[in-house]
Amino acid sequence: MARRKLIWHIGLAQAPRAVIGANLAAHAATIEAAGVQSVATADQARLATHEVLRTYRDARLSSSDVEGTWARICDRIWAHKGVSVLSTPDLCAADKDQIRYALDPLIGVEVHLVVTLESFSQQLYGGWLAELRAGRATGWDKYVGRVLEHATEGAREHRQAEQFWAGHELSSILARWGWTFHAHRLHVVAQDGVDAHWRELASLAGLTQDELPCVVPPYADPAGVAVLRKVNRQLEAPIGRATVDLLAGEDLDRAALPVAPTGALQPVVDRWRSTLDHAGYDVRGDLAMLVDDTEERALPGPRDQLGVAVDALADALAENNRLHRRVADLELERVRLDRKRRKWKRRAQAGPGR
Repeated sequence: MARRKLIWHIGLAQAPRAVIGANLAAHAATIEAAGVQSVATADQARLATHEVLRTYRDARLSSSDVEGTWARICDRIWAHKGVSVLSTPDLCAADKDQIRYALDPLIGVEVHLVVTLESFSQQLYGGWLAELRAGRATGWDKYVGRVLEHATEGAREHRQAEQFWAGHELSSILARWGWTFHAHRLHVVAQDGVDAHWRELASLAGLTQDELPCVVPPYADPAGVAVLRKVNRQLEAPIGRATVDLLAGEDLDRAALPVAPTGALQPVVDRWRSTLDHAGYDVRGDLAMLVDDTEERALPGPRDQLGVAVDALADALAENNRLHRRVADLELERVRLDRKRRKWKRRAQAGPGR
């Protein structure tokens, strides 16, 4: 029987940029030509994640929207006699029962789990952005303070901090997921630069990296996110993911992001390093990259935020003008068709030969 092998990227959660998913989509044809199967689109992976975690209501989905998604993905893995790749990064926050639900259909498949690490500042930014997408208006400084306090002082009263560490506490994630795996099948990529994340995953899948240059999606621009936070305060219904994407900036430099005072998390890094060394996991890189050694940097100020708001308003006005023209054209077409309808109605009422 041909060997079935799954290279499964499971986290960390709430990445500020979905690098692995973006590259699987961008190189889909090349990956398929190499005999490797990408078993889920980004949307399918998102639905499967909500199904396994039972968080579909939080995403404004119904059970019928997600039901059976994970089973269909597993069926595709079994149908392919070779290597498959999958990215469901937010799924790393699953508890043991949810993990069992996810893994049971894959018994008999050679599964390799991949966790990719970015600096704590970038992890915090991704977590904060997820809160804003959910409609909350917590400020950057307050959010960072809650998360750091949870890790360094043992405070447990903040839901946001607990939710963040559920998807970012590396040793706990590996302990939950890895208890049924051989250590060499759990791969931790701790290298600075997201191109390394894609390079290592492609290597595990046996793909030729020269044909698969890393596609780096942009960060959501910090100034735009700050504007989004203010807008969320004024709206009953939160602004969704698509609107955040409209505020995305083109600057790929991580220096555009706010930098948090993460030096206090060095004991956490030391504890993780000891746990990983003891367990014998496949660590590719050095966990030292988690702690930023750059000076703390705040969010963009009011002038930058105003610039983003003005640009967004200009885009909205241009779109509004386009829609007005479209409505006017449709109204003219409606009048023309209505005249034509009345004409044929009169002829029908007059009867034949009149």
